[in-house]
Amino acid sequence: MTTAVLLVVGLVTVSWIAIRDHGALRTSRSKLFDECAALLDQSQVRRGGDDFPSVDGSWRGFRVHANLIPDTMTIRRLPQLWLSLTRFEARPGLAEFAVLVRPSGTEFYSLTSQFDQRLKTPPGFPSEVLVRGSRPEAQQLLDQAAPLLAEILSDPKVKEIGVTAKGIRLVWQASEGRRGEHLLLRQSVFDDANVRASDFTTLLDAMDAISQAVASPSGVASPEKMAS
Repeated sequence: MTTAVLLVVGLVTVSWIAIRDHGALRTSRSKLFDECAALLDQSQVRRGGDDFPSVDGSWRGFRVHANLIPDTMTIRRLPQLWLSLTRFEARPGLAEFAVLVRPSGTEFYSLTSQFDQRLKTPPGFPSEVLVRGSRPEAQQLLDQAAPLLAEILSDPKVKEIGVTAKGIRLVWQASEGRRGEHLLLRQSVFDDANVRASDFTTLLDAMDAISQAVASPSGVASPEKMAS
């Protein structure tokens, strides 16, 4: 009887710890964008089914959206948590392109994989990079912005830069999965996940610079600003 009681007590204790840890994890995840939301006008934070939040708002008159993407489709590396940041700008007819660093073929979130035209890699880009565009004319736009893009890509956390007719997108490493849980249990625990206000501001500023770098010299392309 004593053994049975101890077993029940043990199971209850383990269950309580699991529930407590899960609750703490949900709470920590829900706060990941708190600092970022404070930087945006008209900001609104939502929590998804995986408890990772997303945030919408306005930055210098442009609508932006940020969300977190858990990437567990890994073979030789740890799981990644990507920050996907989009700035919405309408540039109808733009020759689109995207740059993906260290491609593995499993980037389900990638814009680069949606384009068929392979583009030449400009000088200064990382050695492991895939550059594609919507049509051959995208090469000229890519070369026009290449010095700036090379500077942004020098940050090892930057995974992808996309320039499309709908806007600009950056994918950036927010966290890497804990090694022990991944190796032993194949679980993805991002206990050091953090999107600091300083990092968020740097990415937003980079989008400002990219927007200017790809602007039409004739001024025909006019980004659509969010109504204040």
